[in-house]
Amino acid sequence: MKKRIVLMLAGLLLCSALAGCGQTDANSSGAVPAGEMQLAPMQLSDEQYSVLSLADIGVREFIAYEYQTDENLRCITTIRYILNDALEWEPADSGSGRTYGDAPPPSPIGTIALTDKGGGQGFTHVLRERGDSSASFTSSAPGLPEEVGAGGLAVGVGVQQEAVPIVYDEEIPLLVRTFRDKSELYVYDAARDFADPSRFEGDLFTEAYTVTFSDTLPE
Repeated sequence: MKKRIVLMLAGLLLCSALAGCGQTDANSSGAVPAGEMQLAPMQLSDEQYSVLSLADIGVREFIAYEYQTDENLRCITTIRYILNDALEWEPADSGSGRTYGDAPPPSPIGTIALTDKGGGQGFTHVLRERGDSSASFTSSAPGLPEEVGAGGLAVGVGVQQEAVPIVYDEEIPLLVRTFRDKSELYVYDAARDFADPSRFEGDLFTEAYTVTFSDTLPE
């Protein structure tokens, strides 16, 4: 029997926006070529953006990726990290999620989305599988710390902007976000700045989200 672990269920309206994407082939947008194990930014249609607007989600607040693996996929894990004062990433107590199974396994084709509706809220993460076992799973991070959630700070965000190959058990950074009390900001990159977070030294609060695809079940 397939097992699911989903933390802090929320964001059901966001699932409805992704539902339209799940009715097409994996390479309908041209982002993920058929037969390749790959994670790629997803291109939404005008109609799908309209659905997001009904849920009060702005285009700049919505980040989505299509993934395609092979039939060996057994587990998808998303992790939220917080950067500590020693500039080391620590897994957060909440905001992460996992779906896994062997009979049946997770679908090798699907969509991963992150959205932040502002107001000091954390990101909501949605995983939507496609295929015969199409299903959606949602987890939400807790609200931001009070000192940064109140607003008035410079906010920098970096995402994975290009298609990347999926290698089982290798972590893929999806997003980094940082808050600082200075006006200047840099151009951030999820992969580069997750690997070397030294650019965030002195910032008030920094978080990151990653995804890992595995061909084995968790212990």
